[in-house]
Amino acid sequence: MSMLRSRPRPGVVALSATVALVAIAAAGAVVAGQDRHEFDVVARKYAYRVSGSDTPEIRVSQNDLVHITFSTEDIPHSFTIEDTQASHYRTMKRAEPGKPVSWDFRADSAGRFRFYCSLTIDPGCKKMQGTLIVAPRPQSRGPVPPAGVGRLLRTPAAPRRADD
Repeated sequence: MSMLRSRPRPGVVALSATVALVAIAAAGAVVAGQDRHEFDVVARKYAYRVSGSDTPEIRVSQNDLVHITFSTEDIPHSFTIEDTQASHYRTMKRAEPGKPVSWDFRADSAGRFRFYCSLTIDPGCKKMQGTLIVAPRPQSRGPVPPAGVGRLLRTPAAPRRADD
């Protein structure tokens, strides 16, 4: 009994290779559209200090991955972003001296979002505030296809004859 071997057809191989290249390019475009940023936010003396900034601002771009480590050096404080129509970053994290908290999120909505201390341990807590600033990321047009791919090529129409 002989076994028949089938050979891959050239058209199927070329189509498979094209699909694989498009999938790889699309995955690269998604990864290229995001960065990961880590911030240390420290609460002390009724103010927030954000690593890498002179002001209590966390600046990222839309779709970035954000990691925050929140700590306090004096009394318990919170890092709160309310759930409002302008914000879906609803967060309330509480830290105590020597007990930092960490969390991650994707900055998928552009805008300015106020964070503050919602604790009432001391009247000075009401003064604590900062801003999460998520800059819109320009829309990527994706990878540029090789010449001739994805374009319709027009050939000039044949001249009409008088008897047509």
